[in-house]
Amino acid sequence: MNRRDALLRLAFAGLSAVARPARAIERPARVVFLNPGEAVERGTGQHWQLVSRFMTEAALTFGMQLEVLYAERDHLLMLRQAQQVAQRRDPPDYVVIVNEKMAAGRMLPILAASPARVLLIHNDLTSAQRTEIGNERERIANWIGTVTANAERGGYRLMQYLCMAHGAGEVRVIGITGDPNTPASLERAEGVEAWLAHSERGRTVQLVNSDWSYADAFQKARVLLARYPAANIVWAANDSMTLGALQAVMERGAQVVVGGMGAMQEAVASVRDGGLTAMIAGDYFIGAIAMVLLYDYHHGADFAAAGGVRQTLDFLSVIDRGNAAQYDETVFVRRQRPDFAQFSRYRHTQASRYDFDLQRLLNTGIKVS
Repeated sequence: MNRRDALLRLAFAGLSAVARPARAIERPARVVFLNPGEAVERGTGQHWQLVSRFMTEAALTFGMQLEVLYAERDHLLMLRQAQQVAQRRDPPDYVVIVNEKMAAGRMLPILAASPARVLLIHNDLTSAQRTEIGNERERIANWIGTVTANAERGGYRLMQYLCMAHGAGEVRVIGITGDPNTPASLERAEGVEAWLAHSERGRTVQLVNSDWSYADAFQKARVLLARYPAANIVWAANDSMTLGALQAVMERGAQVVVGGMGAMQEAVASVRDGGLTAMIAGDYFIGAIAMVLLYDYHHGADFAAAGGVRQTLDFLSVIDRGNAAQYDETVFVRRQRPDFAQFSRYRHTQASRYDFDLQRLLNTGIKVS
């Protein structure tokens, strides 16, 4: 029997109790987030730093303890960090992981040796990975759940808005997405294609993969715009790539509508000022949403009773010129911390399901002294 199978059997045989939520816990929950991104932005955008920031704000709201370990986009370091956490003599209550570069399929068996409960966020496992290791609360009993944003719906809404902004006529679309093996990246592109098929407005002339960076997207957009001079819409799967594509469009002087996914401050400012047409916002709240689920679970209100152990939440929203200034003020300038407590079913027992509405989050907050 190899080490992987042994860990899976250990999880199934010895850790079945950990899938049950805690009851009447007085001690604050301790959470470790194995962040796959970079601690300091190096050209691929601030997404993962913002995920950590809003997780921290949610932790403060709920009185939870959060430790963030950055893997610097190195999947081998992610595995080593998972091993180190699994071997701690004083383990955390919860570990939050991401299936970045398909690493969660190896991290989950490693963490099965720990009493900590594991929550997977942002990128779900692929079907092949689930076939190999099973689903939540099965062979790996301490894998208590998965929560992701509905990236396909986000891509669908983006293309719907960009086509509307383009106006009448056939659309010819250039797409720039990220890692071809990352589920969220694939789902964003699937959403774009779903809208084009539904609307019959046009087609994608080419979809290319990039490394999530401004520089690479800029170069690829330059090549594609020259190759397809009739292209009139460009979209990209994160802020850095979207801004790189916009720069290529501006240099060419093309009449092209540009939008993307993410809504970091620089991209939101570009939307506000009339550069980018629209961005899809909300992805970086997924870590804070995970903290809501773990807070409830820790206090005996199992999130599985309100949507299941595997939740795909539809909260990604369009930021356009009409709401970009308000979004920037609320999310980035901020005089208030977003009120994540309003989504807790433990604190609001009348709620039958989770409703992570982005507009509700923007309209409410907690004063920060």
